[in-house]
Amino acid sequence: MNEPLPAFRECVAHCRFDRLPEGLEAKYASFEPGPETSLVSRDFLDGLLQRYELPRTARERIEAALEDIERDRVLFRFTEFLVRDMCSARHRCDPVFYTNMTPGCMEKSGEWYSFLLLLACVAPSMELMERRGVPKERYENVPHQQLKPQLEKIASSGDPRVHDFPWAMNFYTCSIFLFDRFLFIPYRFESPFTMYRNRESNEVAALRHGDEPFRADGQLDGINGVFDPAGRFVTVWEEDDEGITANRINPMGFVEREPTRISKRDWEPALRIGDTLLALHVPSGPGYTADRMRSSMALAIDFYERYFPELTVKGFWSESWLYDTRLSLILDPDKSQIVQVQRQLYNYPIFDGDGMLRYEVFGDRAADPLKGDIPLSTSLRKAAADYMRTGARFNTLGMIVLKEEIPRVGERPYITAQDMDEFRKVADAHLRGRDSHG
Repeated sequence: MNEPLPAFRECVAHCRFDRLPEGLEAKYASFEPGPETSLVSRDFLDGLLQRYELPRTARERIEAALEDIERDRVLFRFTEFLVRDMCSARHRCDPVFYTNMTPGCMEKSGEWYSFLLLLACVAPSMELMERRGVPKERYENVPHQQLKPQLEKIASSGDPRVHDFPWAMNFYTCSIFLFDRFLFIPYRFESPFTMYRNRESNEVAALRHGDEPFRADGQLDGINGVFDPAGRFVTVWEEDDEGITANRINPMGFVEREPTRISKRDWEPALRIGDTLLALHVPSGPGYTADRMRSSMALAIDFYERYFPELTVKGFWSESWLYDTRLSLILDPDKSQIVQVQRQLYNYPIFDGDGMLRYEVFGDRAADPLKGDIPLSTSLRKAAADYMRTGARFNTLGMIVLKEEIPRVGERPYITAQDMDEFRKVADAHLRGRDSHG
């Protein structure tokens, strides 16, 4: 006979996690445990340990920590619930934020819990992919992109701690896929704007929602700690039966000061909060081109439409320093692949400053290239430092590509010559002591 399932609050009180995602109690109420008595199949574990040739001491430590979880029936059942939820969370675009967790009831081996929780997701995630009919070659090596360095670290130092649990979870749960050059994972759009498409011309316009403060340069007031009392403006949203008046997001990545009016008869919504997109991630390495982006996007759409038909994917989303259109002020637009890719996207401002650029270009999110202790050894480093020396700052931007525009990636589907002219006029306007009309 199956043992009774402990109540959620009993589990929380017993396990004493240092942190636990919010919103789990309602899900736990519908959880039905399976017949398993082990968190990770020992046959699966043996194959894994043989594949990576872990020394005996590491094998024994992993097995001992697993047994600590399995002997504690409350912790075991609650961990089984967490695994069940995590395996499908990404495909459901569930916003619940999982990160490293340590149960206080594991007094001897609590530091192993986060890794074992992720490890326990591998087999059931692969079973989910198999039931969907996803070709095995598409997912069988996905978890190993994180498993390999994790097990190598355990073998070399005995350290089981997981670096960047949310990112690692994408791989252990077979939720992220590489198509040609880029990685993709389902994502629920939550940014404060709505995109519209003209029914006749197919032109796309993103309108920012109201009551947000922006600087004269069309970036959010206060980004990078820089405020603009003189040039500051606040977005509007005025909607009636006939149309909408709001501030357009120029696809060069800034919000325009003067509101735009669109007619509901001529324009229809193309992307709203709550819609599903595919988050695009950029692995390091060569091949960052518009052609490879177009190819990757097309393959990704085909895959998700075939194997995840319940997801109505509207397009693609990403946030990166690579999309900062200020880079087009310091790089040759005709030669720079960074700029060429930017111009295929509908770029938009977010409240995230230049920490990502400092990290990717100068090696540290807090790096200050103006102090003189960082070698300006590349043309990008030198150009970025020269730009920052004027008092200007970079930004991380978001981007959208709607799936209808995939065939036009490479032909600038959103950005016009006028958009680029307007960007050059307002870029760093807050530093020049004038507003965006100057």
